[in-house]
Amino acid sequence: MILLRVCAARRLGRAAARGLPLPEPCRPRPCSSGPRGARDEAPEARAYFTTPIFYVNAAPHIGHLYSALLADALCRHRRLRVPGAAAATRFSTGTDEHGLKIQQAAAAAGLPPTELCDRVSAQFQRLFRDAGVSCTDFLRTTEARHRRAVQHFWAALQARGLLYKGLYEGWYCASDECFLPEAKVSRQPGPSGDPCPVSVESGHPVSWTREENYIFRLSQFREPLQRWLRDSPQAITPEPFHRTVLQWLEEDLPDLSVSRKRSHLHWGIPVPGDDSQTIYVWLDALVNYLTVAGYPSAEFEAWWPATSMS
Repeated sequence: MILLRVCAARRLGRAAARGLPLPEPCRPRPCSSGPRGARDEAPEARAYFTTPIFYVNAAPHIGHLYSALLADALCRHRRLRVPGAAAATRFSTGTDEHGLKIQQAAAAAGLPPTELCDRVSAQFQRLFRDAGVSCTDFLRTTEARHRRAVQHFWAALQARGLLYKGLYEGWYCASDECFLPEAKVSRQPGPSGDPCPVSVESGHPVSWTREENYIFRLSQFREPLQRWLRDSPQAITPEPFHRTVLQWLEEDLPDLSVSRKRSHLHWGIPVPGDDSQTIYVWLDALVNYLTVAGYPSAEFEAWWPATSMS
């Protein structure tokens, strides 16, 4: 199990959230009858546990349940160990429902993306309910509260000059929904016997893509992240993964494409003020942890950052 007690996205989320007008609070939706969390508890009594949110391109399997049960065990342990903790504990899970992979899976099934997401998300909710997972919030990224949070987060990044529009090109894997550096691409024989480019890690096909997107100035965070990780040995556990991330940061940290052309990817959250672009699903999905904490209302400051992520 990897527990990310604090992560770079979390630090960026907290920094990006400050200093902008805040709309009305978004209320978390409970996934079970478990405790919801209380705002009137002392800050040190609060705890916030999360799982990843799970992709709905296919039905849930034992790995999804395993992740949820790990977080559930941590959450239940705290409720038992700390007096009064039940009312001041949040535990979130949910489903990740946007992106090209979902769009393609829905097309292959002959369904609108909304219907596919509704069906598969319901399977996840039923599995966790039957297994007794005691989450206080099951978030779907297609919910209106999450859309508001993502667009507010985007505006915060833009207000700080961390986004710019430019041409982005590279090897793109539709199955994995990510760009890959040349070192992560190999040539393997295709159906015709000719060499085809594939992802080294997943084996999925990749294609060279060049388009105008919004780009996040990730390169600005390389040195601050290095300093923070060196000063925070418990930030990523187990320790070998902490070393791995530091090794990655020894290399260049290129700026990152965070949108896609809407003509290519329509199943997602539109970029505020630019209907020609869709917010990249990985940025969209990361904000889910903030959404459950109450972002962009002032409430989220009481719960963020999360105690642990499993």
